[in-house]
Amino acid sequence: METMRRVVMVACAALLFLPVAMKSRTSRENPAHAAFCAVTSGRIAVKVSGEVLYPGIYEVPVKSMAVSVINMAEPLSNLKQYRVATAATLPLQNGAAVVLATQDDGSLLLVPGQMTVPERMVLGIPLDMISMNEADFDRLPGIGPALARRIVEYRQNNGGILHVSDLVMIDGIGEKKYKVLRPYFQLP
Repeated sequence: METMRRVVMVACAALLFLPVAMKSRTSRENPAHAAFCAVTSGRIAVKVSGEVLYPGIYEVPVKSMAVSVINMAEPLSNLKQYRVATAATLPLQNGAAVVLATQDDGSLLLVPGQMTVPERMVLGIPLDMISMNEADFDRLPGIGPALARRIVEYRQNNGGILHVSDLVMIDGIGEKKYKVLRPYFQLP
């Protein structure tokens, strides 16, 4: 009786495991769309949204162009009739965002941008201190609204320039807090 019970349990486990094993197999013909994964060397994370079938975050080779990333996400309309914002002609950087938007005249516009600070934090992509606002700084651990305001004011008082090492100059950020914050930013 005990042997039969074990055989039934092994068979049930195999039946439960089989769909998981089959689903985890990847096909070379049908790559997975919009997967969140750790970015490896030589690759960058790019967010794609707008008029595409598979919006999401893609891991693509360094120096990828916006049009190639939009093609990976499968545009809902023919890409032959689209306009490109000037910055979309440059290679994408890690943490870039690309939007394919339909204009009032029916044409498509390819617009580059940047992922939000929370998205970059989740993916481990360094933050840009120059473009962050008070709300962005407030999202960092140990930074509240008052300290976020002081960081932005410090940056404004220094000609819009702020380096990671400047954080210790701001009232409320000591060495301990600086060590917590430093990993969120790309060091020069």
